[in-house]
Amino acid sequence: MQGVNKKIKSFTLSEMMVVLVISAIVISLAITVLNLVQQQIKSINTNYEKNTELRLLERALQYDFNKGEVVYNSRDSLLISHQSTDNTIYEFHKNYILRNNDTLHFKIIAIQPFVNGQPVATGAVDALSLTLMDEIKNKELFFFKPNDATFYMNNDGF
Repeated sequence: MQGVNKKIKSFTLSEMMVVLVISAIVISLAITVLNLVQQQIKSINTNYEKNTELRLLERALQYDFNKGEVVYNSRDSLLISHQSTDNTIYEFHKNYILRNNDTLHFKIIAIQPFVNGQPVATGAVDALSLTLMDEIKNKELFFFKPNDATFYMNNDGF
C-alpha cells in the first residue's frame, strides 16, 4: 500500500490575507462613522446647553423686570432689580453675565437701557436691549415692563 494522501480542507494563505484586509477596511469604516456620530452628539449637546442657558437668562431677566423697580448703572455695568424681599444684581462683563452668584456665559456686544422708549445711561429703567454674540449670529434680546402710574409719579417728582 502506498502512502495515503489525505487532504485537509482549509483556506490558503492568500485567502486569509484577503479576509484580513477586508475586515480591516470594514472596522476602520465603522470607527470613522462612530467618531462622526460622537461629534454630532457633542455638537447637539453643546447647542442644547447654550439654548438652555439663554432661556434661563431670558426668563430670569423678564421675571426680575416685572417684579420690582429696575435701576441700571452704566459706569459699573450693573442692573439691579429692587424687590420687596431682596435685590437681584446683574453684572455685565465682556464674556459673561453674573446674576447674583450664577454665571451665564455669553459674550456681550451691546447693552442699551430705556425709559419711556428713550435711551438712558443710568437710573431707573423700564426696558433693556441686550445684544449677545453667538458663533453663528448675534442674538438680540429685549426686556420691558409695563409702567404703572406710580412709576411716572416717582420719576416726574410728584
